[in-house]
Amino acid sequence: MKNNVTISILVTCILCSCRNISKETNKETNNGTVDSTTRRGTVTGRPINTGDRLKISGDFDGDGIIDTVYESYISSLTGRETYKTMDSTDIERNMELTIANKPEARIYSTINLADTFTLTKEAQQSGIFGFENLGDLNNEKGDELGYIIDWTDFSNMNSYHILTLSKDKKWKELFNFPINESVNFEDENLFKNKSLILKEGNGIIKYKFYSDTASVEEGRTNLNK
Repeated sequence: MKNNVTISILVTCILCSCRNISKETNKETNNGTVDSTTRRGTVTGRPINTGDRLKISGDFDGDGIIDTVYESYISSLTGRETYKTMDSTDIERNMELTIANKPEARIYSTINLADTFTLTKEAQQSGIFGFENLGDLNNEKGDELGYIIDWTDFSNMNSYHILTLSKDKKWKELFNFPINESVNFEDENLFKNKSLILKEGNGIIKYKFYSDTASVEEGRTNLNK
């Protein structure tokens, strides 16, 4: 009788132990499945980059107050901010998707009464780069800004643009000049201030441009004419 009781107790212990092991195994398997699914979704999902929006600060209207100018990149299909990179794994596919998205590159600011200004409505572009405060180039009590359109293509040819804010709070282009993205920004092709532009005074600037002879040359212009 005593032996039978002992055997019953041992069988009960073994069965309980098996149930606990089974539960722990299922728990680990379920956790592993969740993690694996999460990782798999991250890896196989097509990478899409909304892209950073640039901003610069300065006194662009000449009132002595620091302003901020922001980049905006929208789809004209929706009127909303959109992706700068549509497919980071296939360059040609990215071009097709970008063009189909009909993007617009714009700027807006904290300046009272200054409207949003469209930099380009050309579809084959991904916003701007080289966005910078150039200081007061034309001596009219307000900083100018510079930018370059980030074209979605295989060419290094581009243009550098200089904008100013008029007294009636309207952005307008003062000047632009051709550049080569691959060589214009090499140290030997920049001025001592590490820029493509050097202020001389009275609205006159020097600039480094890419010429028809396939070389970087120095130009000079009066922004007030």
